Amino acid sequence: MRALKAIGGSIKNFMILFSFIVNLILVVVLVVLGLMLFEIKNNIATPLVSGLHSSFVGLDEATIDWTIPVRADVPVNLDIALQQNTVVVLTESVPLNVSANIVLPGVGNLNNASVALTLPAGTRLPVALDLNVPVRDTLPIALDVRAVIPLDRTQLHDPFANLQLMFDPLARILVNLPNGFDEVPAFAGNVLSGNVNLLADNAYSENPWPGFSRTAGVGYTLAGEPVPPVNLPIQTGIVPVGGIPGLDQQLRPDIYAQGGPEAINAQAEMSMEAQSVPAVAYQGSTSPDESAQTGAAGQAASSQEAVQPPNDMGIMPTPAAGG
Repeated sequence: MRALKAIGGSIKNFMILFSFIVNLILVVVLVVLGLMLFEIKNNIATPLVSGLHSSFVGLDEATIDWTIPVRADVPVNLDIALQQNTVVVLTESVPLNVSANIVLPGVGNLNNASVALTLPAGTRLPVALDLNVPVRDTLPIALDVRAVIPLDRTQLHDPFANLQLMFDPLARILVNLPNGFDEVPAFAGNVLSGNVNLLADNAYSENPWPGFSRTAGVGYTLAGEPVPPVNLPIQTGIVPVGGIPGLDQQLRPDIYAQGGPEAINAQAEMSMEAQSVPAVAYQGSTSPDESAQTGAAGQAASSQEAVQPPNDMGIMPTPAAGG
């Protein structure tokens, strides 16, 4: 019995010592993490989250500005029907030798008389043209087609906006949290007084994207050109789903006041069905067979719903210099 008690005591002492060592290690780890908490927040978490959010904002604000040179020889093979009345001018004298019946008063008639005339150069003659003019040639084409496309006016805006909504509240929270131990007392006081809004606007949220390394749209003068009605996009009313619902609701209270993104999008899809707009036009890329149907439906819907023309006109041809 004494041997068993000795073994039990040894196991008990070992467990106490082991628990003490584990707890000591955990305390040391927690202390180290506490000391490094703001280093992790300032140098890892905040740059990572705000960097992702900032990049999605930049993608949404980006503009494609590219010039596509078009150099080609286009064969021309056509017949031009020419039917019109005009006046021609003789460039040189034209001799005429004709037979004529001449009536000479008091003398008689001269039948089958030969008459020689000359039409002088510069004589204007009215003529009626009725002929086909064949055109067989090659037409050289030299165009510089400039494409200026703001991405926030295309369907790419929606996924970019949704990604922003996912990271925007997290970036705001990280920026609004204390950056060091010296800011903790003031932050704790605000928490206790109920004056803390971690989703409040800050310097980062007001300007998350600093700008681009190259310009776009400089010298582009066709942005104000009217868009053909058949090319106007239809506003579907679909909104981005968003990120974390609890945080997203604070950033978009108007959306959730209408039942949330899912309810709004369901209603928007019903509206599109009522206008006979095919789902493929706003749910995914169109196939060649579906493009014609989409265009026809879009033309019909555009005639029913007035849509403000976007500032961007897409691809507009610009003649090459010296062309």
